[in-house]
Amino acid sequence: MHPIVGWVIGILAIVILGVVVDLLLAENKMGKFVKSVFATVTILVIILPLPSLMRNGCNFDENFIIQNEFELDRNFLEFANRIRINALERGVEAQLREDGVTGARVSIEGRVENHDVVVDRILIDIANANFETIAGQFNPRDLVQRLIAGYLNIDRARIVIV
Repeated sequence: MHPIVGWVIGILAIVILGVVVDLLLAENKMGKFVKSVFATVTILVIILPLPSLMRNGCNFDENFIIQNEFELDRNFLEFANRIRINALERGVEAQLREDGVTGARVSIEGRVENHDVVVDRILIDIANANFETIAGQFNPRDLVQRLIAGYLNIDRARIVIV
């Protein structure tokens, strides 16, 4: 935690504790004494860190302004885009299962532009794939390429079968 944040939290904690004690104590000499002690402690909590802040210097822009706001937004967008691409991968795998190709693993390399996923390349691992309901002679690589190109409406050259 940053020292200034700890300082502010300390001030808030002592003020809240003072208010609670004030509410619980009766209006007598002891109550006035406790209130004055809490007031003194609050002033000390506020004043004691000031000499070290002045001696070491304090950059309020650095301490109180979020400088990496753009960086946080960019990281969030990259995360959200990766989720969309992962969902598309799972969707392609589900569609392949519906068409009788089970066990194929799909990996999409792409990006999101204007809320649309742009596919640069698709890697399909058919090493553990089963072609259950498809009868007749066929080339598994050609079949998977044709199916995926049809699902995503992309050029078959972007589909790499491994």
